[in-house]
Amino acid sequence: MDTREILTRFKGGTLRREHAVALLAGTSPVVAPPVVALPVAALPVAADREPLPGPGPVPGAGAGDGAGPGAGAGMPCAVVGIQGRFPQAGDLEAFWRNGLQGRIAEAALPGGRRSACAGWRGHFLDGVEEFDPDLFGLGAREAAGLDLRERLLAQSAWQTLESAGYAGARLERLIASDGTARSVGVYAALGPAGGALPGTGHRHTAPPDSRPGPAARLSRLLDLRGPSLSVDSGDSSFLTALHLALGGLRAGECAAALVGAVELRLHPACQRPGAGEGVAAVLLKPLAAARADGDRVHAVIRSSAVGHPGRAAPGPQYGRLVGRALAAAGLRPPGTGPQSPDAGPQGPDAGPQSEAPDAGLEAVGVALEESSRTVAALVGDAGAVTGAAALVRAVGQLRHAVLLAGPDRPAPAAWEPARRDDGTVLPRRALVSVPGPAVPVDPADPVDAAGPADALDPADTVDAADAADGMEDTDGVEGVGVVLVVEEAPAVPRAPARTGPPPGTGPAELVLLSAATPAHLAATAGRLAARLSDDDGGGRDGGPAGPDLAAVAHELRLGRAVLRCRLAVTVRTVAELADALAGFAAHPGPGTGPAGVRSADLRTAAGPPLIEGLEETRAYVAALWQGGRLEQLTRLWLAGVDVCAVLPAHPGPAAVELPATVLRPRPLEPGPGTDGAPQ
Repeated sequence: MDTREILTRFKGGTLRREHAVALLAGTSPVVAPPVVALPVAALPVAADREPLPGPGPVPGAGAGDGAGPGAGAGMPCAVVGIQGRFPQAGDLEAFWRNGLQGRIAEAALPGGRRSACAGWRGHFLDGVEEFDPDLFGLGAREAAGLDLRERLLAQSAWQTLESAGYAGARLERLIASDGTARSVGVYAALGPAGGALPGTGHRHTAPPDSRPGPAARLSRLLDLRGPSLSVDSGDSSFLTALHLALGGLRAGECAAALVGAVELRLHPACQRPGAGEGVAAVLLKPLAAARADGDRVHAVIRSSAVGHPGRAAPGPQYGRLVGRALAAAGLRPPGTGPQSPDAGPQGPDAGPQSEAPDAGLEAVGVALEESSRTVAALVGDAGAVTGAAALVRAVGQLRHAVLLAGPDRPAPAAWEPARRDDGTVLPRRALVSVPGPAVPVDPADPVDAAGPADALDPADTVDAADAADGMEDTDGVEGVGVVLVVEEAPAVPRAPARTGPPPGTGPAELVLLSAATPAHLAATAGRLAARLSDDDGGGRDGGPAGPDLAAVAHELRLGRAVLRCRLAVTVRTVAELADALAGFAAHPGPGTGPAGVRSADLRTAAGPPLIEGLEETRAYVAALWQGGRLEQLTRLWLAGVDVCAVLPAHPGPAAVELPATVLRPRPLEPGPGTDGAPQ
């Protein structure tokens, strides 16, 4: 591509500024590697949507294209659960609202934290010292064995499993190829350990090297039996962990993968203006399995690519990773040749390489690029959780078909899908990357300052200096780049209109709910009642129909963990269920709730009933469900029997997303750490 063509494409809006600068600087054009044709299970798609790559050749692939590096390398994976907390956003709904409103989630340091820089601002989480040990059945000493990052990640992971419907009986039925149940890999990305809050005097109970990694502790805490890896590649840690999780799923090492990240800036040595915090987790499954199981699919990860530039300049790396990721997804932008983007001179003296052309990205449906740059206003410099924030933001835009405002877009806009020449609608697609595309430096731009030198707090200078030896220097790893190709969820056929009996005249449903403590049970019942009341529009005023009672009951039975404080109620309508749960939340406890709602606190019981776990019991309980013996099932449930274990996990009524169990965190000892210094 000569200079004239570069300038013409830039002026025509088909080439981004940074790409034009890179090309004018003397880079060579990028070429994509061979598009790989790999076997992927055939999936039904809407008539106007582009099908996923199937067993045959990928359109546009040449005769010389070879097989990919290992079976399943091109298998798309579904995001079936996603949760997180970010600065000034206690959940993902608040995070989405902040993005829509263009909010800058920057604030002063929360009270109780020390800082080495007076008056500086950043992006912080509130209440990071609070934890809900009851949810996990932990005593005070066990909870103290987890540091603050691990506690936050554990709570986010629990909520992610619940949101996906895999915290209960369905979790047991995630089976590995060797028959192992609860086959969920854990891939954790944690920034440098902030440990205890500064000044608490809490010391390590064991040397850091003697403790298992954060992923291993999370696997044990949640009793998950797949691979367990802790990842640290700097700001790209979350996306690197997700890349490894995709590999584990495609290799058949696990049936699902839980990927999480957390970043805290507790010690003054970790703090600087613009620093950020956050915690998030996603649950992944192969797309074919997710669709067969009726899971809610938030988005699809088509492919990923990861690499480090070595001693070469890091700028051209982004284009090479984009080319590799698109090729792995079976996508080839027009104008790219069959040669691999990694071909050509290599090594520290090889010179710059070009980046992928934007015009080609648009031709394959990619209209969005999310990176550390686009999430800076929401999370700041968020270290290990940066990639998680970028993925959450991309998934939100794919789900809502709305492009949020960003560095290159002044206001939110409807996201119209791209179309082929024949009118076929392409799925909306996004690139998620860290560190992301290079941004040309304008000499007129002010240089960010780390803060006035005279603003340092003398009381903290010694602590910061002492901690410097323990702080991980990320300069050597920040060149680790990761690119994901993310696609909107496949179109799901619209459910037919309900033709059953009028509400209140159909069969009764037994709704079961459990929690760790009576307080958790009452709070969760209240939250669920509020959600059902809000959603139960019944299609009035032309709005969408409310949730199906059978679907709600099905989800609570199979998607939630069976805990020691239990509730049972038999109802015929969603409105009746909402009223019953609201009444129980107002007057909780056995014998004090509304008529028809029964509950039990089994925490002081000697243990599970003697009949629990017997094959004869399973057969008996299955017969009770088959015969509709709801009273007998209620009594067994309140006596401690898990009556949900015998139910078929799939298929069932249409999936419905219910609010997560209410957390009741309280301040605890900060957990392992020196005095808050990074480890």
